[in-house]
Amino acid sequence: MDSHTVGVLGGGQLGRMLVEAAHRLNIKVAILDSENAPAKQINQIAAAAHITGSFANAEDVRHFAAKADVLTYEIEHVDTQVLEALDSESPFVEDSQSWRRIQPSWRTIRQIQDKFVQKQHFAENGIPTADSKGVGTTSPQGLKEIGLELGGLPIMLKARTQAYDGRGNYPIMNLSDIEPALRALADRPLYAERWASFKKELAVMVVKTKQEANVDTYEQITLPFPVTETIHTDSICKLTFTPPRGVPIKIQRQAQDLARKAVASFEGTGVFGVELFLLEDDSIIVNEIAPRPHNSGHYTIEACHMSQYEAHLRAILPGLADTIEPGATDLAVNAAVMLNILGGPEPNSHLLVAKAALKVPGAKIHLYGKGDGRPGRKMGHITIVGKSMSEVERKIHPLIITADSVRAHKHSERTSDEAIQATADELLKLNPAPPEKPLLAIVMGSDTDLATLRPGLELLDKMPIPYLVTITSAHRTPQHMLNFGKAAASRGFKAIVAAAGGAAHLPGMMASETTVPVIGCPVKASSMDGLDSLFAIVQMPRGIPVATVGIANSTNAILLAARIIGTSEPKVQEWLAAHLQQMDDENMAKAARLESEGWQTYKKLDQAMPLSFK
Repeated sequence: MDSHTVGVLGGGQLGRMLVEAAHRLNIKVAILDSENAPAKQINQIAAAAHITGSFANAEDVRHFAAKADVLTYEIEHVDTQVLEALDSESPFVEDSQSWRRIQPSWRTIRQIQDKFVQKQHFAENGIPTADSKGVGTTSPQGLKEIGLELGGLPIMLKARTQAYDGRGNYPIMNLSDIEPALRALADRPLYAERWASFKKELAVMVVKTKQEANVDTYEQITLPFPVTETIHTDSICKLTFTPPRGVPIKIQRQAQDLARKAVASFEGTGVFGVELFLLEDDSIIVNEIAPRPHNSGHYTIEACHMSQYEAHLRAILPGLADTIEPGATDLAVNAAVMLNILGGPEPNSHLLVAKAALKVPGAKIHLYGKGDGRPGRKMGHITIVGKSMSEVERKIHPLIITADSVRAHKHSERTSDEAIQATADELLKLNPAPPEKPLLAIVMGSDTDLATLRPGLELLDKMPIPYLVTITSAHRTPQHMLNFGKAAASRGFKAIVAAAGGAAHLPGMMASETTVPVIGCPVKASSMDGLDSLFAIVQMPRGIPVATVGIANSTNAILLAARIIGTSEPKVQEWLAAHLQQMDDENMAKAARLESEGWQTYKKLDQAMPLSFK
């Protein structure tokens, strides 16, 4: 696919997945890392170009660079001095006068390596991030004054370099935390950061396909992957949910745009992992950036049209960067969840999680070949994709329980697999799998409308559709009704049946606040026989559609909702097909009886007919 050899500085799990993506495209990848690094274990195509050494050692990097056409990174803790020298000596790929050998640029790596410099870079480029100040003194009094300048405690004290997975961070919640924080991070360059009170941690993988840095042209030089929600335990990413749960599409688009602008401010091409905070007021700030594929983007392997690893390889190669088209980074499924497999008390404790995943249909297991595990070490991950977030949450639940059980024993000595499994069994009893989230909402303005809905609800009970029935009035609880509509899509509803009588504003007002299809069911009131409700629902203004069934025909409302849901739910579609066949069979049976017995007898047998015949 491409004749250039890609040299990767680092051969851990990210390098391993880069190699897997490269193999599918016949791209040669050489690795600089230890002898049995995970990436080297599965890579024989360019084995002769591998170097056993350190990506932080200048001589090893120089020796390695002589064997590669393009240099990139699996980890940003590299020696940028030697990269700067290499760039000055031979800046461009051999057969190009403009495509640089080092992607992303060594300047980008140097800026990102120092997290305080990274924060200053964001501020200079108009990228919202938490306010921060360099800590030029190790005295408690100096840090107290800095805290006051940042708006008071709490603040976060951070190491500027060589920090990852929460290592190098120390929260200062009150004055008594200052001295322990300074002792914990002694002899390291530090900075203090304003406390970010966030309600969710988000991440966006961004692929940059042009070498220049220009925030103003971010839409032309970057493409975003979907927004993912990240869950951390002990400062290590535990889970990702894509798309993020309960985050409106509008905010997801804002997160993607912010991530793209942040990435566009740096030189060079490749995939960048952007960590974001969604604050309590729904504003978004950038936390930090990784100039490489990222743990939060593992889900892309199974869930997107193109994985972050393929995107990175294509973006850094001169002949492939322009082949990444809009849409290539989009989700190919409705929902995905990723669970990190972390080491436990024994060398193979983590394998309990992988073995449990073998029993979960659709679970994709990635083990990294790192050998013996240890507490907190990333040993692999599991991804599950599905038709809905509810489906993947239910499937991943027992695996989360097993992973939590491994973690609960991480400080135990000589803990057996049986003991960990016993903990998992007990936790699962206390915390069973969540029920399926409803796909269909049935709303009514008053409990008096329940009588109209009852026939449809009785039919719905026979369908494989989880549902919610509730009361929300356009007139008595208007704000609750509007909030329900706004949140309907993010809650996973695929259709809404709204029953209303009289002025019957409920279906229309609900439809004005949601992208979910709304089906109106007119209720027959004491006056006008429900015609007023029918006319009110069916005569919606252009641009706000509401499907409408006959007066009091909740059965048709439910069946129409089921057909909408069935377009993406095979089990529902199968039920509907069986239901249609049953009606066909029953009607043909009635015709046969009528023809053979005559209408006089048939009429007398009417009382004995099944309800479904009537």
